[in-house]
Amino acid sequence: MFKFSLETVLKQRRVLEENAARAQVEVGERFKRVGEELVRLESLREKELHLSSAALAQGIPVPEMELARFREIKLMHEVNATRNKLAETEQEKAVKEAELISRVKDRRLLEKVREQHFQDWKRENDLQERKDLDEIAIIRAARAKL
Repeated sequence: MFKFSLETVLKQRRVLEENAARAQVEVGERFKRVGEELVRLESLREKELHLSSAALAQGIPVPEMELARFREIKLMHEVNATRNKLAETEQEKAVKEAELISRVKDRRLLEKVREQHFQDWKRENDLQERKDLDEIAIIRAARAKL
């Protein structure tokens, strides 16, 4: 029976690959959520700008205009912060993708080693079986002569 000496290492690499894939999915989902939040904030900011422009055209009082301006500034800061968060998440996503690729390569390399060891074991096993069959044939031939 074939026994790969590095089977536990191979199992560990599979686990590491699964963990890396899970981490990549989580970062991808977070990237998507942050992107959606950015779109929502930009839309809200545009809406606020249009409302401020319309209110200015109607001649609203100065305190209300200042309040509207503060809301615009707050939204602008939130948009910028969300953009920064999106960029950070995108970098983290790239790192996780690279890590997953590395884990897949590690596992595949070990699987190739396992396959090579299996082929070597199979060749040795076949050779031993042929030797055993040859020996049995020689013994039977010797008995037939008697």
